Amino acid sequence: MKLQQLFESIEEDELLEIVSDLIRIPSHLNIDGKEQRIAAHVEKLLEKMGFTVDTQEVEDGRCNVVVKIEGDGNGRSLVLNGHLDTVPPGTGMIDPYLSRVLDGRLYGRGACDMKGAVGSMIYSLYLLRQSGVSFSGDLFLAFVIGEETGGAGTRHLVDSGFGTDFAVVGEPTELRICTSHKGVCNLLVTFRGRACHGSVPEQGTNAIIAASDFIQRIKKELLPRLAERIQERVGAATINVGVIGGGTKVNIVADSCALELDRRWVEGESMQTAVSEIEDIAEAVCEEDPSLRYEVQLMNSQNGYYGPLHVPDGHEVVGLVSAALGKIGKRPEIVGMQGWTDAATLYHAGIPAVLFGPGSLAQAHTGDEWVEVRQLIESVKGYIAIAAEICGGG
Repeated sequence: MKLQQLFESIEEDELLEIVSDLIRIPSHLNIDGKEQRIAAHVEKLLEKMGFTVDTQEVEDGRCNVVVKIEGDGNGRSLVLNGHLDTVPPGTGMIDPYLSRVLDGRLYGRGACDMKGAVGSMIYSLYLLRQSGVSFSGDLFLAFVIGEETGGAGTRHLVDSGFGTDFAVVGEPTELRICTSHKGVCNLLVTFRGRACHGSVPEQGTNAIIAASDFIQRIKKELLPRLAERIQERVGAATINVGVIGGGTKVNIVADSCALELDRRWVEGESMQTAVSEIEDIAEAVCEEDPSLRYEVQLMNSQNGYYGPLHVPDGHEVVGLVSAALGKIGKRPEIVGMQGWTDAATLYHAGIPAVLFGPGSLAQAHTGDEWVEVRQLIESVKGYIAIAAEICGGG
């Protein structure tokens, strides 16, 4: 069957039903079982479509869901990767799991990030099965847990020996090819001083003031250095002080203050460099008062790669995906992304990976999250075309 015939078989209502059913199932870290319900739903749906499903327990009953369409062994293999978890709904969200279409947009938690892409991948595979298309290479779907909280699902996937020639991760890229993003390093920095009565602060050591000095040193000393460290398509390394807390009572000198830092690092840096620079600044603060102490703790899991993604423009995976999109009338556009994704884990594990999916990062994690219906349909065409280009249709 020709690609155009496949595209003409796309039924918008069928696609929207699949995505809407995914949105209706909460799948974030604050609910019992986290992704267990949605993984079970996806497994059942794929089995109903006629696929053999492999579930991989990652932790506490939370499972990756993997499907394989086997090729004849003479072609290259591809995995379409998507995460089943979302962030929790915002406090102002009304009915976050009530999916609804309004003015060409599908609303609901996860519509953009990334149940829209997951649903489109499922529907793409269904259409391929219905059409009887055969492949030279193996085609996989891998729906994983825990991307929003560190990427445990995809790490487990590659650690278990899973491998393909190429990967496409369905994060929201507005149907552009994303080849670059920064690494992430989350740090907890704690200052400890000496408490005393607030009326005689000179008799104590105020950890909050130490933390304030620490922040100012970051601003004056570290930020200018980070601004000079540039990665193609994503810009400079950054740091954000996201959370701060200290003290116990207004009339007590604070003996403790903790800060959580989000450090985004780029090619040419390392996780250890990012940690060491923060330790150096904290140590400089404490050198001015021997009663001050500090501790820097890495909040990232010790298991896994959290570095940047940078796929060169000339890499084969970029050329293959670009060629596939060109065949469906899309002018390939290569971009970067600010957030960290599972594509970095795949690429670091030796599986060349790019990002391609419906929706915009501007809508991800928002209070009125949505994805354009048109982009969902176009992503189905894109995933089918990419599969045909890489795995080879027969």
